[in-house]
Amino acid sequence: MQLWPQTALAKSKALATLLLVAAFVLFLVASWLDDGAAYWGYIIAFSEAAMVGALADWFAVTALFRHPLGLPFPHTAIIARNKTRIASNLGDFICEHFLSTAQVMQKLEQMQLPRQVMRWLAKKQNAELMASYTTLAAQHSLTALRDVRAQQFIQETTLTQLKKINVAQFGGQVLQLLTTDQRHQELLNVVLQKISQFVQDPATQEVIAEKIAAELKRTVHIKKLSDYLGDWGTDKIVSVIAREITAVAEDPHHELRYSFHAYIQTLILRLQTDPKFAEKMADIQRQIIENPELTGYVQGLWTQILDWLEHDLQAKDSVLQQKMAAGLRRVAQHILNDPAMQQLLDEKLQQIAPRVIEKYRVRIARYI
Repeated sequence: MQLWPQTALAKSKALATLLLVAAFVLFLVASWLDDGAAYWGYIIAFSEAAMVGALADWFAVTALFRHPLGLPFPHTAIIARNKTRIASNLGDFICEHFLSTAQVMQKLEQMQLPRQVMRWLAKKQNAELMASYTTLAAQHSLTALRDVRAQQFIQETTLTQLKKINVAQFGGQVLQLLTTDQRHQELLNVVLQKISQFVQDPATQEVIAEKIAAELKRTVHIKKLSDYLGDWGTDKIVSVIAREITAVAEDPHHELRYSFHAYIQTLILRLQTDPKFAEKMADIQRQIIENPELTGYVQGLWTQILDWLEHDLQAKDSVLQQKMAAGLRRVAQHILNDPAMQQLLDEKLQQIAPRVIEKYRVRIARYI
């Protein structure tokens, strides 16, 4: 059996009670032994003051939280009766004097938050720590995505959204965007250059020569002549294509460019205004979406991707985690060495932070 309390609060309460009892006993003894001597008066006064002070302190502290002895004395249980108002005032005080937008912004400027974050991320162990946290979150996300209910929800939501897309209007808008500032002509240049590189490739030329020679053998039954004509035909085809591509690339007013532009404009107009063409596009869209083979292929591909991600993320030498950590370090180091980027981050923080602070400082006050 423990005679002395073990917790700090219980010990303090027991000690205070013992001191009050000791003062009371001292008062009784002094009063009983008082023979008129002056020192007994001092002892009695001391013990009285000790008891009155102890009772006053007990009453004052108790009165803050509840009614002393359960009796409803006036001006007691102050905190219990006014806790809502006290909390509101405390929250407002902290909000106005510690979380004002100006004060928080001043602290952020002193901290140089973007630089501090980048310095922290530039350290290898910190970048690896962030990558590991991200990897852990990704693992939990993958576990959820493997659930049949999640897969069914994703599939149904995706198909529903795809069916809502107006392919004709969307395609027309995309093409219209591509034609802005003659971007479609730039795209044509890229395509023509790729074709030129393709036909001038020795392997491609060899395939073309073989196809021409094989076709000639069916009509010209002389092997050497067929091979010669195949090589000669290939050279001619490559020469013509290269010459035509060069002509189109160098001439902004080439006939092919006008034809290409006219075709694109006609296609845009049909996509946006032709109901029959739009219905045809919608029919193609439905066939693609409702194709069971395509659905099965996408589901299989989705499963393979999840398998690969899960296997990699669970490995100790996860490639994704290593790449992520290395990428975070590279970005952080690049920003630390780029004053212009640091200035940009500071400016964005100055723009965004006040709105965030103003929004959440009130919520913090309400929470308090």
